[in-house]
Amino acid sequence: MADRREPPPSTDEDSDREDLFTDNGKKVKQAPSDGSRTSAKSLIEEKISPDSGCETGTVESFVGDSEVRSKELREVGSFLAEPPRSASSTTDGSKGDEAAAAAASLNAEDDPANVIEILVSDPKRVGDGMNAYVVYKVTTRTNVKFFRSCEMSVSRRFSDFLGLHERLVEMHQCRGRVVPQPPEKNVLGMTKVKMTKDETSSLDFVEKRRAALERFLNRIARHPDLREDRYFIDFLEVDDDLPKSSTTSALSSAGIARLFGKVGESINKMAFAMSEPDQWFEDKQEQIEALDRELKQLHASLEILVIHRRELSLNIGQFAKSIAVLGSAEENMALSKALSSLAEIETKVEQLTADQADTDFYVLSELVKDYISLIQSVKDTLNERVKLYRVWKDDETTLAKKREAKAKLEQQRKMDKVDQADQEISEWEEKVTKSQESFEEISRNIRKELAFFERQKARDFKATVVNYLQTMMNHQQQLATYWESFVPEAKLIA
Repeated sequence: MADRREPPPSTDEDSDREDLFTDNGKKVKQAPSDGSRTSAKSLIEEKISPDSGCETGTVESFVGDSEVRSKELREVGSFLAEPPRSASSTTDGSKGDEAAAAAASLNAEDDPANVIEILVSDPKRVGDGMNAYVVYKVTTRTNVKFFRSCEMSVSRRFSDFLGLHERLVEMHQCRGRVVPQPPEKNVLGMTKVKMTKDETSSLDFVEKRRAALERFLNRIARHPDLREDRYFIDFLEVDDDLPKSSTTSALSSAGIARLFGKVGESINKMAFAMSEPDQWFEDKQEQIEALDRELKQLHASLEILVIHRRELSLNIGQFAKSIAVLGSAEENMALSKALSSLAEIETKVEQLTADQADTDFYVLSELVKDYISLIQSVKDTLNERVKLYRVWKDDETTLAKKREAKAKLEQQRKMDKVDQADQEISEWEEKVTKSQESFEEISRNIRKELAFFERQKARDFKATVVNYLQTMMNHQQQLATYWESFVPEAKLIA
Protein backbone atom coordinates (compact mmCIF):
# COMPACT_ATOMS: atom_id res chain seq x y z
CA MET A 1 0.00 0.00 0.00
CA ALA A 2 1.19 3.49 -0.70
CA ASP A 3 2.80 5.48 2.10
CA ARG A 4 0.23 7.15 4.26
CA ARG A 5 0.27 10.86 4.95
CA GLU A 6 0.12 12.15 8.51
CA PRO A 7 -3.48 13.03 9.45
CA PRO A 8 -4.18 16.71 10.04
CA PRO A 9 -4.22 17.75 13.70
CA SER A 10 -7.64 17.79 15.28
CA THR A 11 -9.07 21.09 16.40
CA ASP A 12 -11.87 22.22 18.67
CA GLU A 13 -13.72 23.41 15.61
CA ASP A 14 -13.63 19.91 14.11
CA SER A 15 -14.81 18.28 17.31
CA ASP A 16 -17.62 20.78 17.76
CA ARG A 17 -18.83 20.59 14.17
CA GLU A 18 -22.52 19.66 14.13
CA ASP A 19 -23.92 17.00 11.86
CA LEU A 20 -25.34 18.60 8.77
CA PHE A 21 -27.27 15.46 7.91
CA THR A 22 -29.15 13.18 10.26
CA ASP A 23 -29.16 9.41 10.00
CA ASN A 24 -32.82 8.44 9.86
CA GLY A 25 -32.35 5.23 7.90
CA LYS A 26 -33.17 1.92 9.49
CA LYS A 27 -30.51 -0.72 9.15
CA VAL A 28 -31.12 -4.45 9.10
CA LYS A 29 -27.82 -6.00 10.09
CA GLN A 30 -26.95 -9.37 8.67
CA ALA A 31 -24.11 -11.14 10.37
CA PRO A 32 -24.07 -14.87 9.70
CA SER A 33 -23.87 -16.81 12.94
CA ASP A 34 -24.90 -20.11 14.40
CA GLY A 35 -24.65 -22.12 17.58
CA SER A 36 -25.93 -21.89 21.14
CA ARG A 37 -25.52 -18.82 23.32
CA THR A 38 -23.03 -20.50 25.62
CA SER A 39 -20.80 -21.78 22.84
CA ALA A 40 -21.00 -18.49 20.97
CA LYS A 41 -19.93 -16.54 24.04
CA SER A 42 -16.98 -18.83 24.69
CA LEU A 43 -15.88 -18.61 21.06
CA ILE A 44 -16.04 -14.82 21.04
CA GLU A 45 -14.17 -14.53 24.34
CA GLU A 46 -11.44 -16.72 22.89
CA LYS A 47 -11.12 -14.36 19.91
CA ILE A 48 -11.20 -11.15 21.99
CA SER A 49 -8.23 -10.84 24.31
CA PRO A 50 -8.71 -9.34 27.81
CA ASP A 51 -6.46 -6.37 26.97
CA SER A 52 -8.18 -5.52 23.68
CA GLY A 53 -10.26 -2.80 25.29
CA CYS A 54 -13.59 -4.67 24.98
CA GLU A 55 -15.72 -4.56 28.09
CA THR A 56 -17.67 -7.58 29.27
CA GLY A 57 -20.94 -5.82 28.60
CA THR A 58 -19.89 -5.23 25.01
CA VAL A 59 -19.17 -8.93 24.53
CA GLU A 60 -22.50 -9.91 26.09
CA SER A 61 -24.37 -7.51 23.80
CA PHE A 62 -22.37 -8.66 20.80
CA VAL A 63 -23.18 -12.32 21.50
CA GLY A 64 -26.84 -11.52 22.06
CA ASP A 65 -27.12 -9.71 18.73
CA SER A 66 -25.32 -12.56 16.98
CA GLU A 67 -27.68 -15.14 18.43
CA VAL A 68 -30.77 -13.27 17.26
CA ARG A 69 -29.38 -13.20 13.74
CA SER A 70 -28.34 -16.83 14.04
CA LYS A 71 -31.93 -17.83 14.71
CA GLU A 72 -33.10 -15.89 11.67
CA LEU A 73 -30.47 -17.36 9.38
CA ARG A 74 -31.22 -20.95 10.43
CA GLU A 75 -34.71 -20.41 8.98
CA VAL A 76 -33.36 -19.90 5.47
CA GLY A 77 -34.05 -23.51 4.55
CA SER A 78 -32.48 -26.92 4.28
CA PHE A 79 -31.26 -26.12 0.76
CA LEU A 80 -28.52 -23.98 2.35
CA ALA A 81 -27.08 -26.98 4.17
CA GLU A 82 -24.87 -27.75 1.20
CA PRO A 83 -23.67 -25.68 -1.76
CA PRO A 84 -25.04 -26.15 -5.27
CA ARG A 85 -23.33 -28.84 -7.35
CA SER A 86 -23.05 -29.16 -11.09
CA ALA A 87 -24.61 -32.05 -12.96
CA SER A 88 -21.21 -33.66 -13.48
CA SER A 89 -20.00 -33.25 -9.89
CA THR A 90 -20.74 -36.84 -8.98
CA THR A 91 -18.31 -38.14 -11.58
CA ASP A 92 -15.57 -35.52 -11.29
CA GLY A 93 -13.33 -35.70 -8.23
CA SER A 94 -12.29 -32.06 -8.53
CA LYS A 95 -15.93 -30.98 -8.46
CA GLY A 96 -16.32 -32.89 -5.18
CA ASP A 97 -13.36 -30.98 -3.76
CA GLU A 98 -15.00 -27.73 -4.83
CA ALA A 99 -18.24 -28.73 -3.11
CA ALA A 100 -16.33 -29.53 0.07
CA ALA A 101 -14.56 -26.17 -0.08
CA ALA A 102 -17.89 -24.40 -0.60
CA ALA A 103 -19.36 -26.26 2.37
CA ALA A 104 -16.43 -25.11 4.49
CA SER A 105 -17.04 -21.57 3.30
CA LEU A 106 -20.69 -21.85 4.33
CA ASN A 107 -19.66 -23.00 7.80
CA ALA A 108 -17.33 -20.00 8.05
CA GLU A 109 -20.20 -17.67 7.11
CA ASP A 110 -22.35 -19.06 9.94
CA ASP A 111 -19.58 -19.11 12.55
CA PRO A 112 -20.46 -16.75 15.47
CA ALA A 113 -16.73 -16.32 16.10
CA ASN A 114 -16.28 -14.93 12.59
CA VAL A 115 -18.45 -11.81 12.62
CA ILE A 116 -17.77 -8.39 11.07
CA GLU A 117 -20.50 -5.77 11.33
CA ILE A 118 -20.03 -2.34 9.76
CA LEU A 119 -22.12 0.78 10.27
CA VAL A 120 -21.77 3.90 8.12
CA SER A 121 -23.25 6.92 9.91
CA ASP A 122 -22.98 10.61 10.80
CA PRO A 123 -22.50 12.16 7.33
CA LYS A 124 -20.94 15.63 7.67
CA ARG A 125 -20.29 18.23 5.02
CA VAL A 126 -16.76 19.62 5.18
CA GLY A 127 -15.83 22.86 3.44
CA ASP A 128 -17.91 25.23 1.32
CA GLY A 129 -18.83 25.60 -2.32
CA MET A 130 -17.48 23.23 -4.96
CA ASN A 131 -14.61 22.23 -2.66
CA ALA A 132 -17.03 20.76 -0.13
CA TYR A 133 -17.29 17.03 0.42
CA VAL A 134 -19.11 14.64 2.76
CA VAL A 135 -17.30 12.60 5.42
CA TYR A 136 -18.85 9.45 6.87
CA LYS A 137 -18.12 7.70 10.14
CA VAL A 138 -17.36 4.00 9.58
CA THR A 139 -17.79 1.92 12.74
CA THR A 140 -16.76 -1.74 12.82
CA ARG A 141 -17.66 -4.32 15.45
CA THR A 142 -15.95 -7.67 15.11
CA ASN A 143 -14.54 -10.69 16.90
CA VAL A 144 -12.25 -11.73 14.03
CA LYS A 145 -8.69 -12.18 15.22
CA PHE A 146 -6.85 -10.33 12.45
CA PHE A 147 -8.32 -6.97 13.56
CA ARG A 148 -6.57 -4.91 16.21
CA SER A 149 -9.67 -4.32 18.28
CA CYS A 150 -13.24 -5.55 18.62
CA GLU A 151 -14.66 -2.08 17.89
CA MET A 152 -13.14 0.77 15.89
CA SER A 153 -14.23 3.92 14.07
CA VAL A 154 -12.66 5.86 11.21
CA SER A 155 -13.68 8.77 8.99
CA ARG A 156 -13.95 8.19 5.25
CA ARG A 157 -15.11 10.23 2.26
CA PHE A 158 -16.68 8.88 -0.92
CA SER A 159 -13.40 8.81 -2.85
CA ASP A 160 -11.98 6.47 -0.17
CA PHE A 161 -14.73 3.95 -0.89
CA LEU A 162 -14.04 4.16 -4.63
CA GLY A 163 -10.33 3.71 -3.96
CA LEU A 164 -11.10 0.58 -1.91
CA HIS A 165 -13.15 -0.84 -4.77
CA GLU A 166 -10.41 -0.14 -7.33
CA ARG A 167 -7.84 -1.87 -5.13
CA LEU A 168 -10.00 -4.97 -4.59
CA VAL A 169 -10.81 -5.22 -8.32
CA GLU A 170 -7.13 -4.90 -9.19
CA MET A 171 -6.07 -7.60 -6.74
CA HIS A 172 -8.96 -10.09 -6.81
CA GLN A 173 -11.09 -9.85 -9.95
CA CYS A 174 -8.34 -11.29 -12.13
CA ARG A 175 -8.32 -14.31 -9.81
CA GLY A 176 -12.01 -15.01 -10.27
CA ARG A 177 -13.38 -13.16 -7.25
CA VAL A 178 -16.64 -11.21 -7.51
CA VAL A 179 -16.03 -7.76 -6.01
CA PRO A 180 -19.18 -5.85 -4.94
CA GLN A 181 -19.61 -2.43 -6.53
CA PRO A 182 -19.94 0.83 -4.60
CA PRO A 183 -22.79 3.26 -5.36
CA GLU A 184 -22.43 5.11 -8.62
CA LYS A 185 -21.03 8.62 -8.80
CA ASN A 186 -23.80 11.21 -9.02
CA VAL A 187 -22.49 14.58 -10.19
CA LEU A 188 -25.88 16.30 -10.05
CA GLY A 189 -26.74 15.04 -6.58
CA MET A 190 -23.32 15.88 -5.13
CA THR A 191 -23.33 19.35 -6.70
CA LYS A 192 -26.64 20.00 -5.00
CA VAL A 193 -25.11 18.96 -1.66
CA LYS A 194 -22.11 21.23 -2.21
CA MET A 195 -23.94 24.35 -3.30
CA THR A 196 -27.20 24.32 -1.36
CA LYS A 197 -27.52 25.79 2.12
CA ASP A 198 -30.80 23.98 2.73
CA GLU A 199 -29.75 20.75 4.41
CA THR A 200 -33.15 19.05 4.12
CA SER A 201 -33.18 19.29 0.31
CA SER A 202 -30.02 17.16 0.02
CA LEU A 203 -30.80 14.86 2.96
CA ASP A 204 -32.46 12.23 0.76
CA PHE A 205 -29.44 11.95 -1.55
CA VAL A 206 -26.98 11.72 1.35
CA GLU A 207 -29.07 9.09 3.15
CA LYS A 208 -29.35 6.93 0.02
CA ARG A 209 -25.59 7.09 -0.50
CA ARG A 210 -24.88 6.39 3.18
CA ALA A 211 -27.07 3.28 3.14
CA ALA A 212 -25.53 2.08 -0.15
CA LEU A 213 -21.98 2.53 1.19
CA GLU A 214 -22.91 0.56 4.30
CA ARG A 215 -24.27 -2.32 2.23
CA PHE A 216 -21.15 -2.20 0.04
CA LEU A 217 -18.81 -2.61 3.02
CA ASN A 218 -20.89 -5.34 4.65
CA ARG A 219 -20.94 -7.36 1.42
CA ILE A 220 -17.15 -7.23 1.34
CA ALA A 221 -17.03 -8.19 5.03
CA ARG A 222 -19.15 -11.29 4.33
CA HIS A 223 -16.85 -12.50 1.54
CA PRO A 224 -14.43 -15.14 2.90
CA ASP A 225 -11.48 -13.85 0.83
CA LEU A 226 -12.09 -10.12 0.38
CA ARG A 227 -12.53 -9.59 4.12
CA GLU A 228 -8.91 -10.67 4.65
CA ASP A 229 -7.47 -8.20 2.17
CA ARG A 230 -4.92 -5.99 3.92
CA TYR A 231 -6.21 -2.84 2.25
CA PHE A 232 -9.77 -3.56 3.42
CA ILE A 233 -8.57 -4.12 6.98
CA ASP A 234 -6.62 -0.84 6.91
CA PHE A 235 -9.69 0.90 5.49
CA LEU A 236 -11.68 -0.12 8.57
CA GLU A 237 -9.14 0.34 11.35
CA VAL A 238 -6.48 2.89 10.29
CA ASP A 239 -7.78 6.43 10.86
CA ASP A 240 -5.44 7.98 8.32
CA ASP A 241 -5.47 9.28 4.77
CA LEU A 242 -5.72 6.58 2.09
CA PRO A 243 -4.79 6.74 -1.61
CA LYS A 244 -7.77 8.33 -3.34
CA SER A 245 -9.59 6.92 -6.33
CA SER A 246 -8.39 8.26 -9.66
CA THR A 247 -11.91 8.31 -11.11
CA THR A 248 -13.88 10.52 -8.71
CA SER A 249 -13.81 13.45 -11.11
CA ALA A 250 -16.49 13.30 -13.77
CA LEU A 251 -13.97 14.05 -16.54
CA SER A 252 -10.76 12.66 -15.01
CA SER A 253 -8.08 11.32 -17.34
CA ALA A 254 -8.25 7.96 -15.60
CA GLY A 255 -12.02 7.87 -16.10
CA ILE A 256 -11.67 8.64 -19.80
CA ALA A 257 -8.95 5.99 -20.13
CA ARG A 258 -11.20 3.48 -18.35
CA LEU A 259 -14.04 4.33 -20.75
CA PHE A 260 -11.84 3.74 -23.81
CA GLY A 261 -10.57 0.54 -22.19
CA LYS A 262 -14.13 -0.75 -21.80
CA VAL A 263 -14.88 0.13 -25.41
CA GLY A 264 -11.78 -1.79 -26.49
CA GLU A 265 -12.80 -4.79 -24.39
CA SER A 266 -16.27 -4.75 -25.94
CA ILE A 267 -14.77 -4.74 -29.43
CA ASN A 268 -12.44 -7.61 -28.50
CA LYS A 269 -15.36 -9.62 -27.09
CA MET A 270 -17.28 -9.17 -30.34
CA ALA A 271 -14.21 -10.09 -32.41
CA PHE A 272 -13.34 -13.16 -30.30
CA ALA A 273 -15.89 -15.96 -30.10
CA MET A 274 -15.04 -18.25 -27.20
CA SER A 275 -15.71 -21.91 -27.79
CA GLU A 276 -16.87 -22.77 -24.26
CA PRO A 277 -15.24 -26.02 -23.14
CA ASP A 278 -17.47 -26.39 -20.06
CA GLN A 279 -21.26 -26.73 -20.42
CA TRP A 280 -21.69 -25.68 -16.77
CA PHE A 281 -20.34 -22.22 -17.50
CA GLU A 282 -22.48 -21.87 -20.60
CA ASP A 283 -25.60 -22.70 -18.58
CA LYS A 284 -24.58 -20.28 -15.81
CA GLN A 285 -23.99 -17.52 -18.32
CA GLU A 286 -27.53 -17.93 -19.65
CA GLN A 287 -28.96 -17.98 -16.12
CA ILE A 288 -27.11 -14.80 -15.18
CA GLU A 289 -28.27 -13.00 -18.30
CA ALA A 290 -31.87 -14.05 -17.61
CA LEU A 291 -31.60 -12.97 -13.95
CA ASP A 292 -30.17 -9.62 -15.03
CA ARG A 293 -33.11 -8.97 -17.38
CA GLU A 294 -35.69 -9.99 -14.80
CA LEU A 295 -34.18 -7.88 -12.01
CA LYS A 296 -34.00 -4.82 -14.27
CA GLN A 297 -37.67 -5.24 -15.17
CA LEU A 298 -38.54 -5.66 -11.48
CA HIS A 299 -36.54 -2.57 -10.54
CA ALA A 300 -38.31 -0.51 -13.21
CA SER A 301 -41.69 -1.67 -11.85
CA LEU A 302 -40.66 -0.82 -8.30
CA GLU A 303 -39.60 2.67 -9.34
CA ILE A 304 -43.03 3.23 -10.89
CA LEU A 305 -44.69 1.84 -7.75
CA VAL A 306 -42.73 4.23 -5.51
CA ILE A 307 -43.63 7.22 -7.70
CA HIS A 308 -47.32 6.32 -7.75
CA ARG A 309 -47.46 5.66 -4.00
CA ARG A 310 -45.80 9.00 -3.25
CA GLU A 311 -48.24 10.74 -5.60
CA LEU A 312 -51.07 8.95 -3.78
CA SER A 313 -49.73 10.24 -0.46
CA LEU A 314 -49.73 13.82 -1.76
CA ASN A 315 -53.27 13.45 -3.15
CA ILE A 316 -54.51 12.05 0.16
CA GLY A 317 -52.98 15.06 1.89
CA GLN A 318 -54.82 17.43 -0.45
CA PHE A 319 -58.04 15.50 0.15
CA ALA A 320 -57.56 15.79 3.93
CA LYS A 321 -57.17 19.56 3.66
CA SER A 322 -60.30 19.86 1.54
CA ILE A 323 -62.30 17.78 4.03
CA ALA A 324 -61.01 19.95 6.90
CA VAL A 325 -62.14 23.11 5.11
CA LEU A 326 -65.54 21.58 4.43
CA GLY A 327 -65.91 20.56 8.08
CA SER A 328 -65.15 24.07 9.31
CA ALA A 329 -67.88 25.49 7.05
CA GLU A 330 -70.54 22.94 7.99
CA GLU A 331 -73.30 24.19 10.33
CA ASN A 332 -74.41 20.74 11.50
CA MET A 333 -72.19 20.20 14.56
CA ALA A 334 -72.25 16.38 14.38
CA LEU A 335 -71.38 16.39 10.69
CA SER A 336 -68.73 19.08 11.20
CA LYS A 337 -67.10 17.06 13.96
CA ALA A 338 -67.20 13.89 11.85
CA LEU A 339 -65.63 15.65 8.86
CA SER A 340 -62.89 17.09 11.09
CA SER A 341 -62.16 13.60 12.44
CA LEU A 342 -62.12 12.25 8.89
CA ALA A 343 -59.59 14.93 7.91
CA GLU A 344 -57.35 13.92 10.84
CA ILE A 345 -57.53 10.27 9.85
CA GLU A 346 -56.78 11.07 6.22
CA THR A 347 -53.71 13.02 7.39
CA LYS A 348 -52.55 9.89 9.25
CA VAL A 349 -53.25 7.80 6.14
CA GLU A 350 -51.17 10.26 4.12
CA GLN A 351 -48.18 9.68 6.41
CA LEU A 352 -48.75 5.92 6.41
CA THR A 353 -48.78 5.87 2.60
CA ALA A 354 -45.56 7.92 2.50
CA ASP A 355 -43.96 5.46 4.94
CA GLN A 356 -44.98 2.58 2.70
CA ALA A 357 -43.42 4.33 -0.30
CA ASP A 358 -40.18 4.66 1.67
CA THR A 359 -40.36 0.95 2.51
CA ASP A 360 -40.88 0.11 -1.17
CA PHE A 361 -37.75 2.08 -1.98
CA TYR A 362 -35.30 1.50 0.88
CA VAL A 363 -36.21 -2.11 1.67
CA LEU A 364 -37.05 -3.69 -1.68
CA SER A 365 -36.01 -1.44 -4.56
CA GLU A 366 -32.50 -0.81 -3.23
CA LEU A 367 -31.87 -4.55 -2.75
CA VAL A 368 -32.84 -5.22 -6.37
CA LYS A 369 -30.59 -2.37 -7.51
CA ASP A 370 -27.71 -3.82 -5.46
CA TYR A 371 -28.08 -7.18 -7.15
CA ILE A 372 -28.19 -5.62 -10.59
CA SER A 373 -24.76 -4.12 -9.84
CA LEU A 374 -23.59 -7.42 -8.32
CA ILE A 375 -24.57 -9.24 -11.51
CA GLN A 376 -22.46 -6.75 -13.44
CA SER A 377 -19.56 -7.69 -11.15
CA VAL A 378 -20.22 -11.37 -11.91
CA LYS A 379 -20.13 -10.58 -15.64
CA ASP A 380 -16.85 -8.70 -15.22
CA THR A 381 -15.36 -11.70 -13.43
CA LEU A 382 -16.57 -14.09 -16.12
CA ASN A 383 -14.98 -11.79 -18.69
CA GLU A 384 -11.65 -12.24 -16.90
CA ARG A 385 -12.02 -15.97 -17.52
CA VAL A 386 -12.63 -15.30 -21.22
CA LYS A 387 -9.45 -13.20 -21.35
CA LEU A 388 -7.39 -16.03 -19.85
CA TYR A 389 -8.97 -18.51 -22.26
CA ARG A 390 -7.98 -16.28 -25.15
CA VAL A 391 -4.41 -16.01 -23.83
CA TRP A 392 -4.26 -19.80 -23.51
CA LYS A 393 -5.50 -20.36 -27.07
CA ASP A 394 -3.22 -17.64 -28.48
CA ASP A 395 -0.27 -19.34 -26.77
CA GLU A 396 -1.30 -22.67 -28.25
CA THR A 397 -1.52 -21.07 -31.70
CA THR A 398 1.95 -19.55 -31.31
CA LEU A 399 3.33 -22.90 -30.11
CA ALA A 400 1.87 -24.65 -33.16
CA LYS A 401 3.53 -22.06 -35.43
CA LYS A 402 6.87 -22.58 -33.68
CA ARG A 403 6.62 -26.32 -34.25
CA GLU A 404 5.77 -25.79 -37.91
CA ALA A 405 8.74 -23.45 -38.24
CA LYS A 406 11.01 -26.09 -36.72
CA ALA A 407 9.68 -28.74 -39.12
CA LYS A 408 10.47 -26.46 -42.08
CA LEU A 409 14.00 -25.87 -40.78
CA GLU A 410 14.53 -29.62 -40.54
CA GLN A 411 13.21 -30.11 -44.07
CA GLN A 412 15.54 -27.38 -45.33
CA ARG A 413 18.39 -28.97 -43.33
CA LYS A 414 19.17 -25.76 -41.49
CA MET A 415 20.36 -27.66 -38.44
CA ASP A 416 22.18 -24.64 -36.99
CA LYS A 417 18.80 -23.04 -36.29
CA VAL A 418 17.02 -26.14 -34.99
CA ASP A 419 18.50 -25.83 -31.49
CA GLN A 420 17.18 -22.28 -31.18
CA ALA A 421 13.79 -23.44 -32.45
CA ASP A 422 13.75 -26.22 -29.82
CA GLN A 423 14.46 -23.65 -27.13
CA GLU A 424 11.62 -21.41 -28.32
CA ILE A 425 9.27 -24.39 -28.43
CA SER A 426 10.19 -25.28 -24.84
CA GLU A 427 9.51 -21.70 -23.72
CA TRP A 428 6.14 -21.62 -25.41
CA GLU A 429 5.22 -25.06 -24.05
CA GLU A 430 5.86 -23.67 -20.59
CA LYS A 431 3.73 -20.61 -21.40
CA VAL A 432 0.90 -22.82 -22.66
CA THR A 433 1.05 -24.90 -19.47
CA LYS A 434 0.95 -21.80 -17.27
CA SER A 435 -1.87 -20.16 -19.20
CA GLN A 436 -3.87 -23.38 -19.07
CA GLU A 437 -3.30 -23.66 -15.32
CA SER A 438 -4.38 -20.03 -14.87
CA PHE A 439 -7.55 -20.68 -16.86
CA GLU A 440 -8.36 -23.79 -14.82
CA GLU A 441 -7.66 -21.96 -11.56
CA ILE A 442 -9.95 -19.04 -12.37
CA SER A 443 -12.64 -21.51 -13.49
CA ARG A 444 -12.47 -23.25 -10.10
CA ASN A 445 -12.60 -19.93 -8.25
CA ILE A 446 -15.57 -18.69 -10.25
CA ARG A 447 -17.47 -21.89 -9.47
CA LYS A 448 -16.99 -21.19 -5.76
CA GLU A 449 -17.88 -17.52 -6.21
CA LEU A 450 -21.14 -18.31 -8.00
CA ALA A 451 -22.08 -20.83 -5.30
CA PHE A 452 -21.40 -18.13 -2.68
CA PHE A 453 -23.39 -15.61 -4.74
CA GLU A 454 -26.42 -17.94 -4.90
CA ARG A 455 -26.36 -18.56 -1.13
CA GLN A 456 -26.13 -14.87 -0.33
CA LYS A 457 -28.87 -14.04 -2.83
CA ALA A 458 -31.23 -16.55 -1.21
CA ARG A 459 -30.50 -15.15 2.25
CA ASP A 460 -30.75 -11.50 1.26
CA PHE A 461 -34.01 -11.87 -0.64
CA LYS A 462 -35.62 -14.00 2.05
CA ALA A 463 -34.72 -11.56 4.82
CA THR A 464 -35.81 -8.58 2.71
CA VAL A 465 -39.12 -10.08 1.54
CA VAL A 466 -40.02 -11.17 5.09
CA ASN A 467 -39.19 -7.69 6.40
CA TYR A 468 -41.16 -6.07 3.57
CA LEU A 469 -44.25 -8.23 4.16
CA GLN A 470 -44.17 -7.63 7.91
CA THR A 471 -43.96 -3.88 7.34
CA MET A 472 -46.86 -3.98 4.89
CA MET A 473 -48.99 -5.99 7.33
CA ASN A 474 -48.23 -3.50 10.11
CA HIS A 475 -49.26 -0.63 7.86
CA GLN A 476 -52.50 -2.36 6.87
CA GLN A 477 -53.32 -3.17 10.50
CA GLN A 478 -52.70 0.45 11.45
CA LEU A 479 -54.90 1.57 8.57
CA ALA A 480 -57.73 -0.70 9.74
CA THR A 481 -57.37 0.70 13.27
CA TYR A 482 -57.75 4.24 11.96
CA TRP A 483 -60.99 3.47 10.13
CA GLU A 484 -62.43 1.38 12.96
CA SER A 485 -61.98 4.35 15.28
CA PHE A 486 -63.91 6.57 12.85
CA VAL A 487 -66.95 4.31 12.39
CA PRO A 488 -68.67 5.11 15.75
CA GLU A 489 -68.27 8.84 15.15
CA ALA A 490 -69.71 8.58 11.66
CA LYS A 491 -72.78 6.79 13.05
CA LEU A 492 -73.49 9.73 15.37
CA ILE A 493 -74.22 12.03 12.43
CA ALA A 494 -77.88 13.02 12.72
